[in-house]
Amino acid sequence: MGSDRLQQWLLRAGLVISAVLLIRFAIDFSEEMKWWLAAPFCLLVIVALAVGMANVVGGPTSKYDTPHRDAKPALLLAAIPLGFLASSLDCMGLSLQGCSPFCTFVKLAWIPLLAIACAISYFVGKRAWLTAIAAMSFLPLFPHCICYNVGNAWWIDRIGASPLCYGWGFVVSVIAVSALRRGDRLSASIVTCGAIITGATGFFVAHHYFQFPW
Repeated sequence: MGSDRLQQWLLRAGLVISAVLLIRFAIDFSEEMKWWLAAPFCLLVIVALAVGMANVVGGPTSKYDTPHRDAKPALLLAAIPLGFLASSLDCMGLSLQGCSPFCTFVKLAWIPLLAIACAISYFVGKRAWLTAIAAMSFLPLFPHCICYNVGNAWWIDRIGASPLCYGWGFVVSVIAVSALRRGDRLSASIVTCGAIITGATGFFVAHHYFQFPW
């Protein structure tokens, strides 16, 4: 399997996994939260999946084989480790230790490795680095979270641990890598990734410092 075909397969699999995680989360969130909290959350889920699908479906429209020195690729690549970091802050806050050793490993080791891969991709510009980033983004989805909350409860009740902890970070990665692969819809992808990261960061502050919404 060539690098481009592998990349396409990873992104399509990532889109399906993103849909499963986000739709399940949206259902549980809507059942437990007030409508004025659930409505914007569900809207973000719909927009994220729509942008991801638009990016993933079809082949690449540009060759990502040369270094890019403009702002949009830089923002998309930066959004990937930031998305995972925001997800980790939602779970463990500023603590260096998560609810499980795997969670701690992702925050302290895997996210920095992803950041390095994204930096290399920006300066080198080879498509193989996008494939590596897409593949690396799957590891944080290994079911490990044991924080019993609205998003994780359904998974913990069935398989003992949740894969959702870094779910929003994974969605950011799928959107960003697929946008760079295609070479279009960069602005829409940046806005969507930014909304996800902003929302996750807002939840981190509200949850850990104001115990809201739980």
